[in-house]
Amino acid sequence: MDMDGTPFDELAARIAQSDDAGFHLAATRHPDAMVRRVAASMFRGEKALRHARELLPLLADEDHHVRQEALWAFGTMGPDVLPLLHETRRTAKGAVRRGALAGIVEVAGPDALSPADRTMIERFIRVKIEEEMYGTEEMHLCGGWFAIRTDNQAAVLEVCGLRDPAPVTKILGGSAWNNDHHAWAKDDEHVRCARVYVTGAWDGWTLVFGEPFAHAERPVTEICAVLSAVFGEAHYYGMSCGDGWTAWCIADSGEIVRYYDAFKPEDQIGELDVENGRGLPHDWSDENDDLDDIWATEVAEELSVDPTYFEGDVEGHGVLALTQCGRTYGSPKGLLQI
Repeated sequence: MDMDGTPFDELAARIAQSDDAGFHLAATRHPDAMVRRVAASMFRGEKALRHARELLPLLADEDHHVRQEALWAFGTMGPDVLPLLHETRRTAKGAVRRGALAGIVEVAGPDALSPADRTMIERFIRVKIEEEMYGTEEMHLCGGWFAIRTDNQAAVLEVCGLRDPAPVTKILGGSAWNNDHHAWAKDDEHVRCARVYVTGAWDGWTLVFGEPFAHAERPVTEICAVLSAVFGEAHYYGMSCGDGWTAWCIADSGEIVRYYDAFKPEDQIGELDVENGRGLPHDWSDENDDLDDIWATEVAEELSVDPTYFEGDVEGHGVLALTQCGRTYGSPKGLLQI
């Protein structure tokens, strides 16, 4: 209960129904994390910017959910809050100083970091890359990726027109891909088309997560055909974490061998041996009732590599590289895991 005897859930409801900024600020200092989280969620946009200095301690809150709500609040403030966050990086100590770093990246992305902070993060990433060399990391798959039969990462970057590659851990690469793919963006903002995660060589394959060509205007069949003409073999795979979508495209020496998209089954081309005895996810006909559906990750496991788990022979390390949009408009904003 609160000090006045109000149960925590009732207090949280009162906070959500109130328009009193002073009441909300007081609640951000409440001993119960649920109350602080609800209070932090009440600050967005101009209201959040007006009280940015008072909200700084929430970036260092002991509760993860409170810190996340605070990050979202700072993310809505826009670039006008950056001077305060940079000042906090220079003058604060401990968790608040670290929280300000997260706030800068959430508001404006890595391009807004100071040279000292950028150097510090790059050094930390190099250490983490060494630590995860022999680890197995699970990757959250939601979106599309290309698998190219080559161990020449530099050649993949060149053919795809990607520049300024920065070394990343597997976790950081996957975090960037998921951040950009799921980000809410206005039509004139370049988020999904700004950067791409390119892995190291994995059992003879290099994977490209994201949209390496401008705004995904070229169909995946065309991209796979072009990449396979250069590298001999190129695949595209797609998985969704929410709506049952899956897709795969297999190209060999410039020709499409197989194309399937669960949401566009009428456009499919060819068939694969690995599909024999399995159902295609779009097909709900009676004759397929007893068949287990096949998904892109299973096709990938048979024909290239399944990135759900990074395991096996991985040579080198992944990079985040910028597309033309990324070089023109900057890296997407958003805090990423390392």
